[in-house]
Amino acid sequence: MIDWTPLFHIAVIFALGVISPGPNFLVVAQRAMLRGRTEAFATVAGVATVSMMWAAASLFGLTIIFKLFPWTHLVLRIAGASYLVWAGIKLWLAASKPPREAPAGQSARRGLIDAYRAGLATNLSNAKAIAFYSSAFSAAAPAPDKTATLWAALVLVLILVLSWYGTVVMILATGPLARSYRRGRKWIERVSGVLMIGFGVRLAASD
Repeated sequence: MIDWTPLFHIAVIFALGVISPGPNFLVVAQRAMLRGRTEAFATVAGVATVSMMWAAASLFGLTIIFKLFPWTHLVLRIAGASYLVWAGIKLWLAASKPPREAPAGQSARRGLIDAYRAGLATNLSNAKAIAFYSSAFSAAAPAPDKTATLWAALVLVLILVLSWYGTVVMILATGPLARSYRRGRKWIERVSGVLMIGFGVRLAASD
């Protein structure tokens, strides 16, 4: 039987966390306005995959590894910060170049794979997400013997991630917004690059 009380608490905590602007939002928004809905949804799928992974790790107690071996969290944090800084620099440099078109003969499938990887890598790089999931689920997680509630919590996380970022894609990939993005792409992507670098630096400096 599902216990709805912890699910409600998880929904509130996680919803507040997922809508906070961060690297995931930037990568989804940029893909939606530059490459369209299809690739943006693939990016959302990448973000959701990692979200489910962190949620499962927290709910089923795998985060004990980070408590037993604190250095693993440090390694993840430095690696994640390095990726975010690299992605920010790449975004800044790409802003002054024309949008990259898919090479002749490159299938739509390849574009979807690249988009999925972008969401996957960006969410994986955010080591602070581990702390968020750990704290959120330690405060509101169902009892370990409540198997149905544990699985319901995972489904809830998936629904919240897909709902939020899916809404972002549907709004930002609309014609007028996408055209406005393309007109101001140079400066928008430079600002986005600076923000991404800032996220990386903040992550590296955090405890």
